[in-house]
Amino acid sequence: MTQPVIALSGPPGAGKTTIGRWLANEMGAARINYDDYEQMTRRSPDEVAAWLSRDAPIDEIPAPGLPEAVNKARQQQAVVYETPLGRAWTPTRDMITLSIWIETPLDLALARKLQIIATAWQEKGGPVAPCTQWFKGHLHAYESIIRPSLLVQMERVRKRADVVVHNDLDLQRTRDQVKAALGRAAD
Repeated sequence: MTQPVIALSGPPGAGKTTIGRWLANEMGAARINYDDYEQMTRRSPDEVAAWLSRDAPIDEIPAPGLPEAVNKARQQQAVVYETPLGRAWTPTRDMITLSIWIETPLDLALARKLQIIATAWQEKGGPVAPCTQWFKGHLHAYESIIRPSLLVQMERVRKRADVVVHNDLDLQRTRDQVKAALGRAAD
């Protein structure tokens, strides 16, 4: 018998990992993070722009091994699945028991993403110049390909979610919304 899979979706910086860690701990669940499998960010800006120009087919997003990992984990225990794609991505769509969209304003999500990168870079003790270059590249690509990709995500993933919770500035409020959603799903 398979166990429930709770999908947490939202833009980068929405809090999927923070909420996912907390929720997996609360539930005694396995945690699977899409970021450990994704390959879309390895594509060049031109490849991503071409993908966007073809109406951004979600199922073309590569994540080798991810469906197998989710399926294997759900055979053993409940799973918290952190994925920006939710039920919009066919390879794991039917495995998801409850899909939660974490609504976060894009400016706040971007600020969080940049803070996460800066903190990680600082902890590694890396030189400042490459980090500055990464920020410049990310912000340059934000307007042309990242923001348009996020708008596609919001349109296609959000509407397939069972529940929308809000994660603006109060993490405890977001946790309470997730707990309430799980309670309603159990009823």
